[in-house]
Amino acid sequence: MDNRQSNLLRDCSFSSRIQFELKRAERYRIFVSLVVFNVGSIFEGTGKNKLNTEGARTGFLRAVNSVIRESVREIDAVSNNDSSKIGVLCPETSRQGAEAAARRIQDTLNQFCSDHFGNSGEYLIPVEIASFPDAAGTRSIASYFDEYSNID
Repeated sequence: MDNRQSNLLRDCSFSSRIQFELKRAERYRIFVSLVVFNVGSIFEGTGKNKLNTEGARTGFLRAVNSVIRESVREIDAVSNNDSSKIGVLCPETSRQGAEAAARRIQDTLNQFCSDHFGNSGEYLIPVEIASFPDAAGTRSIASYFDEYSNID
């Protein structure tokens, strides 16, 4: 992929990027994975008292997005919405690679939450992984396209 294509993809919606990478993976028979972090449990758990306003939630989600963005490769895409489900699209990444990345990002998010809330502990951040052409996941990447196209 050249720089021109890379810049165009960076500017498109997350759902469009999912669709593009899935078609590319099908055409060239390469891997693509999608990792979805659900930080909504933090709103109900430890962060309940500190994230009780819409502004606090939005700020927290933007900070989490930034932390994730700094933790992934330049070619990976991170969803840009204020949803509690943050997607990371990983082109040319197998399911095993996505699982390793998810563990690394979960550790980073755990440290971020400990710093943000001022207490150490384990933060439960559920992760879903869908990969192509792997059919082991409960959901396909295409089903996430529908979910994220409603958010964009």
